[in-house]
Amino acid sequence: MRRGTPLKSANHSTGILCLCLAFVLVSLTGSPAMALDPMGPPVSALRQGDYKLTLDYSFGQRDLDLAQGNWKQRTNGVPSGSGKAVGLTIDNLQEHRAYAGLGYGLTDSWEVFLRLGAVKSSFGDSLWDSGEEFEGDIDYAAGAGIKATFYEQGDWQIGGLLQASYVWLDGQLDASSPGWLAPDFIDIWLIEAQIALGATYQWTDRVSLYAGPFAHMAMGEFGDTFSTFDSGANNFVTAEYWWDIDKGLNYGGYLGANVILGETSTLNVEYQLSGDASTIGLGVMWRI
Repeated sequence: MRRGTPLKSANHSTGILCLCLAFVLVSLTGSPAMALDPMGPPVSALRQGDYKLTLDYSFGQRDLDLAQGNWKQRTNGVPSGSGKAVGLTIDNLQEHRAYAGLGYGLTDSWEVFLRLGAVKSSFGDSLWDSGEEFEGDIDYAAGAGIKATFYEQGDWQIGGLLQASYVWLDGQLDASSPGWLAPDFIDIWLIEAQIALGATYQWTDRVSLYAGPFAHMAMGEFGDTFSTFDSGANNFVTAEYWWDIDKGLNYGGYLGANVILGETSTLNVEYQLSGDASTIGLGVMWRI
């Protein structure tokens, strides 16, 4: 898709290892997932009335599919056109996410949690094919969820989680192309929900392994605003493009390890995978 003044519509431990591998292979056959927040072990870590503090970090990369959108423009401040914008894909959107969270044990097997965080994003040459680069600001994210332990026997636990998040991304898109009067301004917002089931296996006294499938839904909007100058007509043109992000039910798989650091603290490392997205996450939890 070429960037320009939009004068008309664009025509545009052995058992657990086998279990983990199986989940990953199954996830590769599913639909692609959107942004992937860290999940941690899919079971409650708290007894009734207990609290926990968490710090989570994740790095992910994915393709962002934009449905057919719309554009409008103003010439010297006066509305001068509108139309449809072709759907497209933003390739290799990279996100660094960091969260601080608080959890509470509702019962001995159910917990709820809230978290607030920051996100930094970037992508390259996916919008106007002009060698452009997007560098996001440090933006914000917020989420909440619930975890439950459904079954516990010996070294095994089976549980699940439901979590939702809101993410806002913005920043400037720039390129060295002569047609760029000034950087574009990008705004992206996403509301996401993720549900997962999983098994946790106590491998050693200090290390447990977990894995499972998840389903994911997302909706949002992607916007781009830019300005150009038509020197021949002496016109200053401002254009606004926006596309919907609306993903139905998508599937993926995850696996991780949880390590006891001390009496009240644990560390977990996690990997999530889908057809066109992957995320690596780290988390630390303190029970209080």
